[in-house]
This record gives sequence, C-alpha cells and structure tokens, in this order.
Amino acid sequence: MRQATSPARSWTPMAATAPASSRARAMGNVLVTGISSGIGAALAQALLRRGHRVCGLSRRLPDAALAGHPSLHAISADLTDFALVAPAIRQLCDRAGIAGFDTVFANAGTFGPPPARAERVAAQDFMAVLALNAGGVKATLDACLSLPQRPRQVIASASISGQRQRAGMLSYATSKAALNALMMTYQIENPDIFFLPLGLCNVATPLGQVTIQAGPELPELYALRQRAGQPGYVVTPDERAAHILAVLDHARGLEPGRFREIRDLLKSIPDPLQQKVISDDQ
Repeated sequence: MRQATSPARSWTPMAATAPASSRARAMGNVLVTGISSGIGAALAQALLRRGHRVCGLSRRLPDAALAGHPSLHAISADLTDFALVAPAIRQLCDRAGIAGFDTVFANAGTFGPPPARAERVAAQDFMAVLALNAGGVKATLDACLSLPQRPRQVIASASISGQRQRAGMLSYATSKAALNALMMTYQIENPDIFFLPLGLCNVATPLGQVTIQAGPELPELYALRQRAGQPGYVVTPDERAAHILAVLDHARGLEPGRFREIRDLLKSIPDPLQQKVISDDQ
C-alpha cells in the first residue's frame, strides 16, 4: 500500500526544469479534457504548435480543423458517465501508441444554469455541476493513474469561486471548492506527481458568459457583469492558453496541490501577455 505523505514544500513545473531549447518537448504526451471548445480547444492548438502529441476527451468532438491534425487524437465521451471514462482514456492511448500521459489538463467543466439564489437551484442541477466539475476530474485522474505510465503533472481548471463564494454561484462555487480539496488529497497520496488547481479568472467562453448573466438582485455578480466590458478584463481562450503554458514554462517553487490564481503567477514571469491581466479583486 502506498504510504500517504505530506506534499513537498515546493515544486518547479516540468516544463520549467528544461533548458529553453527543449521546453517544447518537456510536456510530451498530453491529455486535455473539454477539448471541443473554449480553453480546451485553445490549449490543444497551442500544444500542437509546440510539437506535442495531444489526446482529447469531451462530449463533442473538436471542429474539423483541429480534429484533422495528425498529432491529435480525440474521442467523444461524457465524463459524468464514470464507468466509461477509463475505457475511453485507454482507447486514446491505444490510438496514440502511448503508455500514458506526461501532462494532464483536467479542463472540462460547467457553470450549470444561470446564477440564482441557492434556494432556487434545483438539487438535480446542483448535483449535475458537481458530477462534471469534481466527479469527472476524479474519474479522469483515476483512469490516468491506472495506466502503465503515470502522469508527472496534473493541471485542473479551478476558480477563485472555490475559495471566495458569491451569492448566485452555489453549484459552481461548491464544485470548485470540492475540486481544490480533491486535488490536494490526490497530491498528498501521490507525492511523485505535481497537482496544480489553477484559477483561470475571466475568459470569453460559454461558461464565462453564463457567469455574467446575473441581474441586480445579485449585486456582486452584477458588478462583475459591468466590469466585463472593460478592455482587457476578459481575455480570449487563446490568450489564456498562452498564459497557462507560460506558467508551466517559467513558474518555479509552487507548492504542490495548492490553489493558485493565474494572474498572480503571471506577475512574476516574463510573459508579454500578462499586461492584459487586470489586477483587481475579481
């Protein structure tokens, strides 16, 4: 039985340990969930441009331009159908001719129905959000940990909502708090792997659009809706994908398993896109 231990004091992401000339190869074989659109699709495109082999899992297949890339292997699968996740991931490995993944991006997620007061959220809608945002990540991790080659790093699309709750965000905030706890628990039990729940802030995706649908009865979210119109406050999926890879290229000394916000990390790395990230209290 694996001895559970506390996570190491700090960790340098795998890409940052390689010299600049070899960083493009450092992440090797990569799994991205939620690859059909938004950040997942943008990440896949950025990784493919760097020369990685990318495997993708999502309910819908990516568009033809992405799906036709010779280094991309994608399968349609519902991550909330937990019994089918491991077979789908094994099928991806077989298609790609690999024993496992160096890097896993657990990106698939949902906000659920538009923002509403907690007592107005149906229990089945609440559980559906948890099923994907936490249960889908667990099913993905369990499948990857069972492969002949274990991942060396796992990055999950997290949110500050998991630590700082707002009225109107019951399902999403609860699911992201569960995700943070899940990632830290897996970190403690698997100290050979680097787990990073990474808060991605405001991105122009379908999920992000749902977040800003709140009316004045939810003052904090309504204020966010007003701020979303400010230049640079909301970034594109392509910009955020570049930010994520810049963090993995340059960030050092991260505490394994601990939630971090990407805009905080961008302040300390040489990435020109960091100028698009606005420092505020969102």
